[in-house]
Amino acid sequence: MSRRPAMCFRSLLIAGVAAMALAGCGSGGHEAPAQQPVAVAKPAEEPKPTPPATPEPVTPAPAPPAEAPPSAPANPAPVAQQATPPVPVPETNVKPPQQQQEQQPDALQWMRDSEARKADYQRRLDEAKVNLENANLAMTTWERNVLAFKNPFLARPQLSPEDTQAIAGMDGVARVQWAEGRLSTVSAARDTAQKALDDLKANPPQN
Repeated sequence: MSRRPAMCFRSLLIAGVAAMALAGCGSGGHEAPAQQPVAVAKPAEEPKPTPPATPEPVTPAPAPPAEAPPSAPANPAPVAQQATPPVPVPETNVKPPQQQQEQQPDALQWMRDSEARKADYQRRLDEAKVNLENANLAMTTWERNVLAFKNPFLARPQLSPEDTQAIAGMDGVARVQWAEGRLSTVSAARDTAQKALDDLKANPPQN
């Protein structure tokens, strides 16, 4: 069985060669063109995997130029600052209630001082009234003496021994001038006594 196919194939091959030789002789001695080798189709190559495209680095767009800050006004308006309330400071000199009570004035002592002030005021008031009365009396006396020295028909003035000795040897005109000088002095004393009394009445003691 295995040798029979081989023999058939060999017979076919010999027959093919003889036919080619006959064909070459019939063509006028021209050589038959050589058969071009049949190109064996190559198996299609599998496409190679395309490597993933590398992303190109993105160049950041240039930032827009920063706008210049608005220029401050020449004379900016003062900004009102909120006043901070003062922090209360604890009192460090607070004294105990007992010490505060000891420092309060005694009511009885206060009454005694008030009575003493009132008594002193009354004493000075009475003294000012007496001084004013004496000044008024002296002024009345010297007004009468001036008239007596001017008018010889009036009674002679009653003078103290010192005043009598002062006018000894004076004439009538000199005595009038002397009496008028004494009247001016007494009048000034009377005005002073009146002012002292008025001041005391305007400033009584306060309790």
